[in-house]
Amino acid sequence: MKPSKRTRLWQIIKVLRQYNVLHDFTHQTHPEQVRQAFIELGPTFIKVGQMLSTRTDLVTPEFANSLKELQDQVPADDFTQVKATIEAQTGQPLTAQYQQFEQQAFASASMGQAHHAVTKSGQQVVVKVQHPNIRAAVITDLALFQKAISLLKFVPEASVIDPQAIFREIKHALFSELNMQLEITNGQRFYELNNDWDIIRVPKIDTELSQGTVLVNQAMPGKSIASYLPDMSTTQRQYLADTLVHNFLKQVFTDGFFHADPHPGNILLTQTEIPPVTQTKRTFQRANLTYTQTENLPAYRLVYLDFGMMGQLTPALITGLANVVIAVTSKDSRQIGQAVLVICNRVGTVDEESFYQQLGAFMQPYFNAGLGEIDFESLLYGIIQLCRTNQLQMKPEVTLLLKAFGVLEGTVAQLAPDLSMLTVAQQFAKDYFQQHFDWRHESEVGALRLWQLTKAVPQLPLKLLSALEIFERGDTKVNLEFKQRDGLLDRLEAIINRLVIAIILAALIIGSSLLVQSRQPGDAIAKLGLLGYSAALLVMLSLLGSNLYHRYQRWHHKH
Repeated sequence: MKPSKRTRLWQIIKVLRQYNVLHDFTHQTHPEQVRQAFIELGPTFIKVGQMLSTRTDLVTPEFANSLKELQDQVPADDFTQVKATIEAQTGQPLTAQYQQFEQQAFASASMGQAHHAVTKSGQQVVVKVQHPNIRAAVITDLALFQKAISLLKFVPEASVIDPQAIFREIKHALFSELNMQLEITNGQRFYELNNDWDIIRVPKIDTELSQGTVLVNQAMPGKSIASYLPDMSTTQRQYLADTLVHNFLKQVFTDGFFHADPHPGNILLTQTEIPPVTQTKRTFQRANLTYTQTENLPAYRLVYLDFGMMGQLTPALITGLANVVIAVTSKDSRQIGQAVLVICNRVGTVDEESFYQQLGAFMQPYFNAGLGEIDFESLLYGIIQLCRTNQLQMKPEVTLLLKAFGVLEGTVAQLAPDLSMLTVAQQFAKDYFQQHFDWRHESEVGALRLWQLTKAVPQLPLKLLSALEIFERGDTKVNLEFKQRDGLLDRLEAIINRLVIAIILAALIIGSSLLVQSRQPGDAIAKLGLLGYSAALLVMLSLLGSNLYHRYQRWHHKH
């Protein structure tokens, strides 16, 4: 029997407090406690923890690695329920769609379960069926989670982060995963863009059998790459790593549509049921050598799975990312800072000069290392935290891409530790600019600027003479720009306001004293003087309380 909403709400609050989740999440400490809390709270919160493990803009690498251990294995639904769901979604009897359907699910997670089947045409497929009550359960748990967060808003740690903003992002991600039609559309598009690219294979979606909360795609044999590692030669490992990196960067810089969760469980290696050796024309950089040739494909394939989490980039964002990659290799902190500003949203006043200085100090150790030696995950987390402290927030699409980049880098490191994804990305960025550089437009702009400069040069002596005359007459004005001017003005305004209040209070106390002394006790005017005393005392106590509270907040944040 399911607990009532009230009981469930207090269960959520109790577990969050028991494991000190808000404090630990804010200070990025004791990730094992947060993980245990999510396990106790059930499938919805396990899924929330898994999503947080991908948010390197919110959690440290250590925190993310701990949350990645969350497993959302849940009991599979009975076959009668699965059969009823499929028939309700498709409007056809199960026997009219499949000549064979395995009643026992081979996998069951929090959102749905998967069965092997054979269609009427003889195609071996995987049928993914969403649990019938999962949407209602997720909606209920998220609504109660939001209430629990609002009840905890008076906890001091809550002022450091915006729990409601984080909650909204998680809610959007969960509902996107529940949207099976979105996964169907993503799978079709990814298939068209990447299937048969070198040794990459993508399962084809059966659009006729995929309806509502049922997704049917081609069954693809294979195992995790890690299971093959002990028996792989160095050449095989290098080829697989090279293919993964180049294909992913092709997804980013050419397609603008990338797999956002390329962990080893979603990329299989298969050596079975491979058609006769085919040929492919490959044109890209490998081992610092750019070449175009026709070569035979090896007798194995890389298979991408699970298209529930995908990323999409606009041309403007791709250009911004290419600028960041080029800037990182230039080792110029100002150029890097300018490139980063383009892919960020400003959530407050940004002191750009201060940001460039902080970024330069942070990047200095990385400048002294080769691209292949850079710990990308730590670099990414550090830059994101630096952006947050400077009122900058990376665009969600960029955060998703960087997360995917970091996940794939972990797989590539197992295959070919010497292969640097940043080095390859640099070549892709250069190629991107070469392909998208508009020579005609740039020539016209350059010619216009040259013409404007030609017109301005003869006027320079006159302008210089005019400037000297202004200096001679003493009409010169100097404009000074103060750093963090707005903050300084706000502080000055607060000081003036307090000074005005102090003057008013002094006048009120003096006036009340005169009223009390000029009349007999009990007179109305004397009572008015006492009322003035009371008002002055109340204001002073309020100011004292406010001052003590702000002092406590500053002390708490420092400790």
